[in-house]
Amino acid sequence: MAEKAMSKAPTRSTRARRGKSKDVMTVFTMKRGAAKALAGYELPAGAEIAIVSKRPDSVRKIEKTFSGRYAQVAAVVARESASQLSRAKPSIDKSAYEPDARSRAVLEGVRIAQEDLREAGGAYDLEQVRTLMRGISRQAVDKRVHEGSLIAVPGPSNRRTYPTVQFKRDGTVVPGLKAVRDALQTTNPWTVLNFLVNPDARLNDRQPIELLRTGDVAPVIEAAIRHGEQGA
Repeated sequence: MAEKAMSKAPTRSTRARRGKSKDVMTVFTMKRGAAKALAGYELPAGAEIAIVSKRPDSVRKIEKTFSGRYAQVAAVVARESASQLSRAKPSIDKSAYEPDARSRAVLEGVRIAQEDLREAGGAYDLEQVRTLMRGISRQAVDKRVHEGSLIAVPGPSNRRTYPTVQFKRDGTVVPGLKAVRDALQTTNPWTVLNFLVNPDARLNDRQPIELLRTGDVAPVIEAAIRHGEQGA
């Protein structure tokens, strides 16, 4: 009967493991009640019986029951499978990658600037500006941007774009842009654009760009001076 209980054919994987090397040790674990099946069974040469448990209370009970009758006690730690290890997430402090308050303010400033541009009608590229300005050369466009009489802001791929709001219907540029920039005490084109397209209480809640289109430059310059003093 004992031999029948032990005679279950090994699986292919078990046989393969056994055949690889003489150094491989094969462990059989049997369920509760197997002691009866082993009664009277003589172990083959080199075979030992192992009792395996992962419950501390069971281990203590076994040690107490078989005290002095076991050869050795070994603690075995089960390793995580490769699939479990591959699913394990690396220990990364995500908070280290979060932008601080100053960095978030910079991003918010960019978002506001782009919103100003969108609401003001977008921007032309260089060739469109040259067409509006009757075939003006690229060097002439660059000169006007540098001196402040033409506004250019960074666009996609960091290429210059030219807000459409600064052009009148006839394709000419509104007067007073350089004076506005100087009064604002800035060379940042986004700051200039923000001032031009937002209603100003000093101008009866009108947009400064509206007055520049009509040639009413003086009150816009005055408002820009006071705006620049507040922002300084």
